[in-house]
Amino acid sequence: MKTSASIFLYAVFYLLVYPLQSQENKNENNTILQSFVESYKTDPMARSVTFGIAVGDDWWHVISERKEEGYKVGKKKQYTFHNYGPNEVTLHQGKPKEPTWYFKFADASVLEKIDSKVWTASTANARSTAADKVGLDILSMDGFQYTQKTDAVSYQVLEHFWKKDAIEITRFTRDNTLPSHGAELVSLYTMKDKRIGWFTLGTDETANADRRLDKGQVPNLMIFTKGKGKGLFGEEEFDIEPGMSVFIGPYVKHVIYNPYEEPLEGILVLFGDNIDFAKGQSYLEFLEKESDFLESNEKNVRDSSGDLSSN
Repeated sequence: MKTSASIFLYAVFYLLVYPLQSQENKNENNTILQSFVESYKTDPMARSVTFGIAVGDDWWHVISERKEEGYKVGKKKQYTFHNYGPNEVTLHQGKPKEPTWYFKFADASVLEKIDSKVWTASTANARSTAADKVGLDILSMDGFQYTQKTDAVSYQVLEHFWKKDAIEITRFTRDNTLPSHGAELVSLYTMKDKRIGWFTLGTDETANADRRLDKGQVPNLMIFTKGKGKGLFGEEEFDIEPGMSVFIGPYVKHVIYNPYEEPLEGILVLFGDNIDFAKGQSYLEFLEKESDFLESNEKNVRDSSGDLSSN
């Protein structure tokens, strides 16, 4: 049994040592974050944006301003190319001055795994349902209104800020996966309108066995590259083999099962976000509005810069 004196000495030791360890961990995290900031300065996909970063109770925020300059090319100077960077990107300790969105790390180990390329940031962010807890979440500060635009911007920052290589290479093996929809997943690229991932199903593993997950409001494209399996697409069962793809339309059931010893592997392309179409608008109606935007945007570009597509 500890004596009062030993308890007192332990408490004193804890109070002296813990702040030093906490500050050391914060300094290590700061060093990692600064390395991502330095890389983002030369990233041609950088956004002009301010966002927060929370690792445990410690806060930082990043202020980024993209730099680009257009220049005319072609015999008649009829095309416009762009030079990108160096961008102005700075890291600051503490919360952003104005409420905005932020990356929330479950703990420092998630940051370390992304830094060491064990996980991609979007793999750590992938979830099966909105209620799932993830290693890296995107949240909004009190007083900030989260919108679909925020989604689009944060996904782009998620993909490019948290990758430091000039050429962004993602390696996918079962060692780099996290569970999603019953499969093991590596997220290759996340955008607002497309999410691309590599999946693997081991022996007796099933994707979308949960009835809440076996159909959705947006299409999927599955490209099978290795192994064999069984697929329930609609109400019909199919044999799955390498060299085949399956397009799954909105509200079409899709359950994948692997009864074989070899892992079943492939690429998944998910078009859009189910949550965006949960309040009345269909994915097809969204595509019609997107087509209208593309037409009006083309007209605006032509009016402001001349016809850039004449050949």
